[in-house]
Amino acid sequence: MAEDEVTLVGILEKILYSNPENGFLIGSFLTENSIRCITVKGLFFNTREQETLRLKGHWENHKIYGRQFSIREFMPIEPSSEDGMVRYLSSEIFKGIGEKTAKRIVKKFGKDTFKIIDSSPELLAKVKGVAKKQQKTLLAAWDEQRGLRDVMTFLRGAGISHAYAQRIFVKHGMNSIPLIKANPYLLTEIPGIGFLTADGIARNLGFDINSPLRAAAGIVYILEQQAQNGHTCFPRQALLEKTTDELKIDAVILETSLQQLLDDHLLNSEKIIDVSANEQEHIFRPRFYKAELRVAENIFRILNSEAFTVFESETTLIEEQEKKVGLELDSAQKKAVEAALQHKVLIITGGPGTGKTTIVRFILGLMRPRIPSIALAAPTGRAAKRITETTGAAASTIHRLLEASNLGFQRDRENPLEQELLILDETSMIDTLLMDSFLEAVPSASRLVLVGDVDQLPSVGAGSVLLDLIESNSIPVVRLEHIFRQAADSYITTYAHNVRQGMLPDFKSLSQQVNAGNKLLDFYFIKESDPETIVEKILLMSTERIPQRFELDPMLDIQVLTPMHRGATGAVNLNRKLQDVMNPDAEGLEHREQLFRVGDKVMQLQNDYEKQVFNGDLGRIVNCAAKTRELHVKFEQEIIHYQGNELDQLTLAYAITVHKSQGSEYSAVIIPLTTHHFMMLQRNLLYTAITRGKMLVVLIGTEAAVKKSIENEGATRRFTGLLHQFVELGATPLL
Repeated sequence: MAEDEVTLVGILEKILYSNPENGFLIGSFLTENSIRCITVKGLFFNTREQETLRLKGHWENHKIYGRQFSIREFMPIEPSSEDGMVRYLSSEIFKGIGEKTAKRIVKKFGKDTFKIIDSSPELLAKVKGVAKKQQKTLLAAWDEQRGLRDVMTFLRGAGISHAYAQRIFVKHGMNSIPLIKANPYLLTEIPGIGFLTADGIARNLGFDINSPLRAAAGIVYILEQQAQNGHTCFPRQALLEKTTDELKIDAVILETSLQQLLDDHLLNSEKIIDVSANEQEHIFRPRFYKAELRVAENIFRILNSEAFTVFESETTLIEEQEKKVGLELDSAQKKAVEAALQHKVLIITGGPGTGKTTIVRFILGLMRPRIPSIALAAPTGRAAKRITETTGAAASTIHRLLEASNLGFQRDRENPLEQELLILDETSMIDTLLMDSFLEAVPSASRLVLVGDVDQLPSVGAGSVLLDLIESNSIPVVRLEHIFRQAADSYITTYAHNVRQGMLPDFKSLSQQVNAGNKLLDFYFIKESDPETIVEKILLMSTERIPQRFELDPMLDIQVLTPMHRGATGAVNLNRKLQDVMNPDAEGLEHREQLFRVGDKVMQLQNDYEKQVFNGDLGRIVNCAAKTRELHVKFEQEIIHYQGNELDQLTLAYAITVHKSQGSEYSAVIIPLTTHHFMMLQRNLLYTAITRGKMLVVLIGTEAAVKKSIENEGATRRFTGLLHQFVELGATPLL
């Protein structure tokens, strides 16, 4: 329990504000032995005015509203004073029982009133003026309130936190106890309660390790784990073996439970031919199965619908635009623009320096006079900002384009987008569920241009959408291979393409350039195998060497990118070390493994539609209230307020994982890469890391780790069903 946590008992006099969606409530609360109400706020469920409650929480001072009591948990209780009993019985809880009737009941039974209602309710008939209908109403409401207390007591006794107990009661009500006793794995339907928590409760309730209920829930759990690893489905046999190994469930019981899940349509299965030309049965969660089916259907719908604006004489239009902007496209770029004019859907893919941005600018300049309604979007705020800077055209996140809110996307099949041309950048970052939502909202007459680098890391969420769309051979694809002269002079671009093509960069030639010392380079490779020494060198480069030699700001311009979270050169340890050097003494507060200080660089870890900040957004902490555990963070748009229960949304960002850097560019990046990272050493990870640097990339580690990364090309292939859906829909390959 926190040192400043206190317990209050009293009556909820008035509800000042309530949000039925999330249970948040602000109210006036009259404590025992007090004549003045206080303001309380927190999450309440099934609570009414005039109800007696026991509250646990802490005091805090709000800048605008003054002193408030922030609630961590609450429990309805029976008032002990006769006055409290009257107010309780005449509250909204007991409809039809007014103050006069309540006074009669309390006058008759005194302090034993609640005991009488509990054990001898028939005695209510002896109270003058209490009709049979009122008795019936009172007893029904009394049973409900008693049931609430019983349910909450049972759930807390089963080891469930107060916050989760409230959610369970909201979902299942009085049925909570029998349902959980019959099948505790139903708890996994409650947001925030995972299989392992439910499994612990089940074991406490006496469920066997080989219970069919445990087997079914375990299969779904392992399938969800694979979704977190990027797979939208998983081979049946591998799924069964993995579930047996991890959860120690009998194989025969697992097989039976899996088949029952399929028969009940709680899971889907398809026989899919994989990259090795072998056919295997794959198991899907329904949301991924339906999403991949809709992605394929919507691509066909858009491709096969007539365009609102038809372009003719593409060559003439392109030549006129070239003269207008003073630019001559090469053959691949010209092919891309022609395809954008001819086809409803187009994919443009290529690495750094191959002219993707040039083509987008050219298409915009050519089409804008003819198609005034155009939207540019990207998966993250940083990626959207970058495309705005490089094209000069306003771009947004896909979430903003779809008008996301806590209730979901407002744009969908019934309320589609209004733009005729939609251009998505950084498409490799878009996962299956987001692409499904986006395509559902695209009108049939619209044109769609998908731009991305298919050789980068795939999306953090499940799926390999861009790769699967390309390999479906159903959509026109333009691959940009030519590196333009200015980009070819860059070691960053040259080495990125070396890695992409499976070639080891020429570090010997680079070393000679460094030793010559004639000029500053944009790429440096520092050989070092000892993790602790690597950390020391990262600190030195971040705070002294790079800022001094390249005139870059350590906070704003330099980003450390690491393959992993843990270990000496992982993000967690590097953040601690960098924070201690770059921001050691500011006011702060501790949350889990991190100490947040005023001035720290932080990253948002999830989409928050109410705050309008999104996964991957970077900000700086500008204010900290340690006692009330509140932070204010300045992002590019505005300053966002975080309460204590929202701090999980933030992480220190002096060092971030390569996965979290997708869609972003930084003036300088420092990348530790050693064989200690062997689990993460993959070609697309190294390629993605290198391509995040605009002016400078410093790679510090061993050639063996670089070599292993480059050689490890196929280990990250994801299991997905999107290609299969194209085949099932009768896709006709393009010639």
